[in-house]
Amino acid sequence: MLYGFENNILISPFSFIISIILVFGISLLGETIHRFVLVNILNYPYKNIYQFYSPLLGSLILIYILFIPLILDFYGIFFLKLFSSIVFLFGLLNIYFKKKLIISIINFFKKKQSLLIYLIIVLYILLFFVSASPITHADSLDYHYSGALNLLNYGHFHKDILPINNILVSAGEIIISTGLFFGAEQLGGIVQFSSLLSLIPIFFHKEQNKIFLLNILICPITLFLVSSPKPQLICVISSLLIFIYLSSNLNIQKEKHLKKIFFLIIFTLSLNFLIKFSFIVSSTLLGLFSFYYMIKHKETVNAIFITILVMAITILPFWIFKYNNFETGIVNFFLSPLPINIYSFQYYHDFLTGGEISYLSMLYPLSFGKFTTTFGPLLLIIILMINKKIIKYKISTAVLLLFFTLAIVFGSNLNRFLYEGFLWLIFLISITYKKTLIFSIFKKLSYLQTIFIITVLIYFVATIFPGSLNNKYKSQIMSKTANGYDLAVWVNSKLNKSDVLLSTHRSISLFNNQTYSTIFLWGIDFSNKKSQIFIDHLKLKKINRIVFYGKKLNLEPFQDCIGNLLFYGENIGKNVGRNPFNQKDTYNGWIYELDYKQLDNCLISN
Repeated sequence: MLYGFENNILISPFSFIISIILVFGISLLGETIHRFVLVNILNYPYKNIYQFYSPLLGSLILIYILFIPLILDFYGIFFLKLFSSIVFLFGLLNIYFKKKLIISIINFFKKKQSLLIYLIIVLYILLFFVSASPITHADSLDYHYSGALNLLNYGHFHKDILPINNILVSAGEIIISTGLFFGAEQLGGIVQFSSLLSLIPIFFHKEQNKIFLLNILICPITLFLVSSPKPQLICVISSLLIFIYLSSNLNIQKEKHLKKIFFLIIFTLSLNFLIKFSFIVSSTLLGLFSFYYMIKHKETVNAIFITILVMAITILPFWIFKYNNFETGIVNFFLSPLPINIYSFQYYHDFLTGGEISYLSMLYPLSFGKFTTTFGPLLLIIILMINKKIIKYKISTAVLLLFFTLAIVFGSNLNRFLYEGFLWLIFLISITYKKTLIFSIFKKLSYLQTIFIITVLIYFVATIFPGSLNNKYKSQIMSKTANGYDLAVWVNSKLNKSDVLLSTHRSISLFNNQTYSTIFLWGIDFSNKKSQIFIDHLKLKKINRIVFYGKKLNLEPFQDCIGNLLFYGENIGKNVGRNPFNQKDTYNGWIYELDYKQLDNCLISN
């Protein structure tokens, strides 16, 4: 296996070009399946505007196709490479066939349009370039890319207790693995962006509804989600589409192909859960919503049967995998993506989900460094636009309120996990709003925030995107914006390929050696005999090097396990990030020998 994220991607701009081709391939896959299902199964006509759904649908289809062999460890590498190659060929075909469509779109925008449409176009273009920029996000450099690389090289999901964050890797990283097969770094981010295209058919049919699309695009959290290959935005948009369908069709007494539609809904919701555990709340609520829909149409028995069937082909294989490798029971499986039945994992789970959401932080950032963690001040105006017409959508409103309640009480303290509810709320207001004074204020403030967000996006694109076009620029950009990059460059220049590294920095995908993060130490007391499983794992992997970084050297808890100091570097890097307002302190680096054979004695004695 060739370790190191950058060792597995093409140089710029080829990585960017291949990513574009693969996105077109995923889009053609989605369009083909969507057209077939609508015309041949549901007997609905396929409209050209439905092509905006194609990237999202293609992503979900590709994820499930590859999820099965990967979770069953059944020729996973073969199928991953096979379907990645098929998607690439689809991409070349789609680019050829879409020439006329691209020309027609260009001609459409050449015509005189309203200011609102021009702003939406500009935002889409800028968000695309953000998504196509080099990957500098902390979580991505930690486990999203290291986990995706493991999928590509081993053909199955993570089976070991370490690195601890790699256990969080699930179906969502399959898209990233598809890109890595061709050395395409930007595929995951562009796929996240492309799911936003699905909003166009929803909000473009009425002129005034476009202002609500604009509001979604200028939400700072949208910028955060687009700037990362983190598999979240595709699930957010797919749950929105389901929420819209259920809200819009609930009162229809006779629905053709009801059972088939219910199957597709439950299947998509189950897939969302597989892609990212945090979607368990929205998937459960929308599942119950659709189940009520079936009961209303006197299809209860069929609803139960379909639900069991879908769970058997989606959720069940994942639980069996968790049980076989971590002995995770069915209850714990639905409580955490981590094996909380194993010592210290409950502590880490509580750490990830602990804390309370600051309601003020929803409206404005508590610091400039947390700009992309907020919904922005327009959220308050949106809430004030709630009117009596929304009450007509009783079930939809109840689902929305339940989502916010459950997400706030039991979910993470991160605002972005409320983003689904934010989109649901915007949709309900978009179909019930009145042209009042509040709406007039909302519209004017939306334009004001748009100017600010466009400025931010231009800065982001100008400072980071050039790295996708030129490799020299990329190295400079990574050094300035990817935390841990300089440390990894220094470590990579010092170690042999055969060394196995334990890193106190979490960006383990940047190292050229097999690397494990020390994050697992947060919940461990080595005086507890249950900690032995981690010691045994470190010994099994024969970890012989450990790297520390910081202003001052802190060897705990390995002070009695280390050997000679091999290398020391002063001011070798800075604590950097993509946000220019975050502090950038320099740090030193130390690389020590680690005597893994003595870990039993030196760690337990501490």
